[in-house]
Amino acid sequence: MDIREYGIWIDGREHEPADRDVLRRSSPSTGQHVATFALAEPSDVDRAVDAARKAFDDGVWSLRPASARGQILLRFADLIEEALPGLARMEAHEAGKTISAAREELNWSLELLRYAASLAWNMPGRLVDQEGRDKIGLVTYEPLPVVGMILPWNFPTVTLFQKLPYALVAGCSVVIKPSEFTAGTTLEYARLAKKAGVPDGVVAVLPGTGPVVGDRMCRHPDIDMISFTGSTSVGRHIASVAGESLKKVALELGGKGANIVFADADLDAALEGALAAFTINQGEECCAGGRLLVQDTIADAFVERLAAKTEQMRLGTPDDDDAELGPMIHEAHLTRVLGYIDGAKRDGAQLLAGGGRANDDRLSEGFFVQPTVFSDVTPDMSIFREEVFGPVVAVTRFHDREDAIALANATSYGLANGVWTSDLDNAIAMSRALQSGFVYVNSYLETVPQLPFGGVKQSGLGRENGPEGLLEFMQTKSTFIKLKPARQYTQ
Repeated sequence: MDIREYGIWIDGREHEPADRDVLRRSSPSTGQHVATFALAEPSDVDRAVDAARKAFDDGVWSLRPASARGQILLRFADLIEEALPGLARMEAHEAGKTISAAREELNWSLELLRYAASLAWNMPGRLVDQEGRDKIGLVTYEPLPVVGMILPWNFPTVTLFQKLPYALVAGCSVVIKPSEFTAGTTLEYARLAKKAGVPDGVVAVLPGTGPVVGDRMCRHPDIDMISFTGSTSVGRHIASVAGESLKKVALELGGKGANIVFADADLDAALEGALAAFTINQGEECCAGGRLLVQDTIADAFVERLAAKTEQMRLGTPDDDDAELGPMIHEAHLTRVLGYIDGAKRDGAQLLAGGGRANDDRLSEGFFVQPTVFSDVTPDMSIFREEVFGPVVAVTRFHDREDAIALANATSYGLANGVWTSDLDNAIAMSRALQSGFVYVNSYLETVPQLPFGGVKQSGLGRENGPEGLLEFMQTKSTFIKLKPARQYTQ
C-alpha cells in the first residue's frame, strides 16, 4: 500500500495541527508503515468548535429542511459505496481486520447511514389539542448545536455511523476525535461528506490522543454533548468531566456478554454462533460472547466440537482473502490478552484450544493470538468476570433456566447477551430476565438498523440506532398556547 498522509479536518479543508505532531501508523498485521496522522492539540479543538458553532448559528445546515439533509446523506452513502473497496482495505490495514470483515462492516455502516437518512422524512414532534378548544400544546425537538464524538479503534467506521448520520439528520454540527491509530477512514468520510453537499464547518475530524484532544472536547464550553464509545473506565472519566458543565453524555461502554445454549437449541446453528461470538473482529468487540454458558446435558459434546472448529480457524493479513481472524490492535494489547490467557491457566481453567501467540512464521511480524477455548470456568475467575477483548471464550456449565440467568447476570456489565433455544416461551422469559440492553435469540451480533443499541449497568448510557438514535442528538421543547376563549360546547 502507498503510505497515506493526513492533516486535521476543520471547516471543510485539511489543516496542519498547531504543534505539527504526527503519529506513524504501522499495520498490526505486517508491521509495515501504512499512514501518518497529524495529531491535534487543544487549540485545534477550539478552532474546530468555533467553525462548528458558526455553521450551526448561520443555519447553513441546521435550518435546512430535514428532507434536504436526508437527500445529501443519501448522496453521501452513494459516494462511500463507490469508494468502498479502497476504504475497506484502508480500514483492514489500520485496524488489523480481515478484508472480508472490513467489507462487511462498511456495508453495514451504509445500511445505518441510509436508515438514518430516511428518518429525515419522519422527524419527531407531536400536537396536544384535546384539553379544551382554547388550549394547544406542541412538543418539538431541536438539534443540540455542537456534538463531540470520541471513537474507539476496534470499529472505526461502524461506531462512527452509529452516531454521525443521526446527528447530521438532526441538524447538529459535529467534532469527531477518531482513535489516533485508525483515523484514516474517518478523514476520508469527511472529504466525501463535503463532496456530497454537507456545508463547511458542519463536520470536523481531529485525530489525537484522549488526554489531549478528548479532554479538551469534554471541557469545551461550546460543545453541548459528548457521544463516546470505548472502555467503561474512560466512560466514567468522561461523564465526570462533562458533568462539570452539565453536558449531555451518551456512553457505549464495555461488556462481558453471556452466550447461553440450551439443550433444545439447533446445536449446529448454536455452534456456529458460539464460534462467531468470540472471534468476530478477533474478539475486540464490546458485545463479544466471551462467556459461553452451555446446559450440562449437552456440554461435553458441544464444547468438544467448538474446540475442534476453533483449531481450524485461519489467521491472516488483509491480503489473505480466506483469513478468518486478524491480529490484536497493537503490542500492548497483545500482551494484555496473553496475560488473561496465562491467568486462566493459573486459575485452573481447562485449556481446550489455542492458548498463546500464533506460531505461524508468515504472521511473525503481526500481533496475532490463537483463538482460545477454556472450559471448567467458574464465576470467581478473572476470565469470567473481566472483559478480555480478544479471541478467548470461557465455558461454564449450567443446569436450568434459573441457573443460566444467575450466571449471565453475575457481572457488572450489561451490554448484550445471547440465547439459543427452540422454545419461544423460554426465549421471551430469558430476554426479560437478562440484565442487558440487547438480547440476541438464535443468533449473535446480528441486528437491523431499526433496533436501538446500548447498555445498562456499567455498559453505558443512552441508545444508538433506531429512532432513539436520532433523539439522542436532540433536545425536547414544549410550547403551550392559550387561544382566545372559544364558545363553550353545549349539548
